[in-house]
Amino acid sequence: MTEPDPEPQDDALAAAASPMLADEEEGLWEAGYDPAGSGLASQLLAASETGDLLTFSRLLIAQAAPGLDDSAMRVLLAQTLLRQDPTAERHVQAVEELLGAVPPPRPSPYRWPANAPIRARMMLGYMYRGLGRDEEALAAFRQCFHWRPDVAECAECLAFQHERMGDAAAAAAVRAEHAALMSQTIRRLPRWQPPEPAADPRSMYLDLLERTLCNVIYGDTSHSSYGDTVYDPARRETGRDLPTQAHSMIGLTRLRHLRWAMETVLAEGVPGHVIEAGVWRGGACILMAGVLAAHGAHDRQVFVADSFAGLPPPDPRYVKDLATLHDFHTRPELAIGSAEVAENFRQYGLLRDNVRFVEGWFSETLPPLRDQTFAILRLDGDLYSSTMDTLVALYDSVPPNGFVICDDFGVVLDARRAILDFRKERGITDNMFAIDGDGIYWRK
Repeated sequence: MTEPDPEPQDDALAAAASPMLADEEEGLWEAGYDPAGSGLASQLLAASETGDLLTFSRLLIAQAAPGLDDSAMRVLLAQTLLRQDPTAERHVQAVEELLGAVPPPRPSPYRWPANAPIRARMMLGYMYRGLGRDEEALAAFRQCFHWRPDVAECAECLAFQHERMGDAAAAAAVRAEHAALMSQTIRRLPRWQPPEPAADPRSMYLDLLERTLCNVIYGDTSHSSYGDTVYDPARRETGRDLPTQAHSMIGLTRLRHLRWAMETVLAEGVPGHVIEAGVWRGGACILMAGVLAAHGAHDRQVFVADSFAGLPPPDPRYVKDLATLHDFHTRPELAIGSAEVAENFRQYGLLRDNVRFVEGWFSETLPPLRDQTFAILRLDGDLYSSTMDTLVALYDSVPPNGFVICDDFGVVLDARRAILDFRKERGITDNMFAIDGDGIYWRK
């Protein structure tokens, strides 16, 4: 991605001239055209970049380019209009109609969306700013930043617009959040090093339990919503697929880390029970129950907290939740009932008196648990609201040397924003460590 100028061009032509959001490993994809297609897509792009409206129109009439979706077509046509005349009223109205109809981006589980929706809002922001319509420019840039606060151009354009409108504090806050997100990516965190495997019977039992929970024994397929359905040991190791049968989706590495954290609090005598908020089929909680059973720690309870009805829709209490790019609440494969989870515990012989189910939305069910002490607080709620609600309710219930684990820090931007916001609000400076490409933890 090309960084924006320190002072973005202050005219509508910059909307078309900007290289906006080019492809980057951790950024966005190029907008929707297929260079390997019939060649028509490349001709459309060339006509758009030169502002050749006549050629662009003829190509559109001829036939839409293979691989070029409606949103990308709208962006290219708007870009062509602005390059030809960025101030003509008829062009401005046409651009508003074209780009206003581009729907919000929706990513797959493993990749960011094609960038046409974000390009559309950025283009509107540049156009409005060039026309002196600052409030509309602010709204457009703010939407882009809420969608992708980790993209430098989104952050800088919003910050610059705040400064242009005399709000230096808001500009500083935008830059600060972007800087925090980029300085504390999972790649920049020190990496947890797993202990060497042991050969005693207890360790071998827990090794087998981990492998069984992930079903690396038989290697079941992955749900189609996560791309390739073929079993891939590497993806299963790092929790990058959605198993059709396995009782855990977090992968062997994060299960191994959870076991290490459990055995650490037992060895060090860190007081308290253990809890996971967001359990899916229950695999991580089953492992925690297995570790307690293997060590004879019958005085500690495993709290299994979930709605058992899937993820909630975006929560209007949190602006950042409303800006989510994820549609987790619409995915039935994530809604596993409490009876099924309990049966999974029973299959391992671990549905015992020390397993406690906490059913309902976190905002309602977790605050009553504040009087408990939790040596391990594991968060796997994905959303900004779910992550923040869990931390607000239970962080103070974690004693010194207890563990706070977040499963989604690397792959779900919503969870990372909640973690960083909470740590900033509470002045938490305990070092975070990466478990793998997604999970992180810190100790109080």
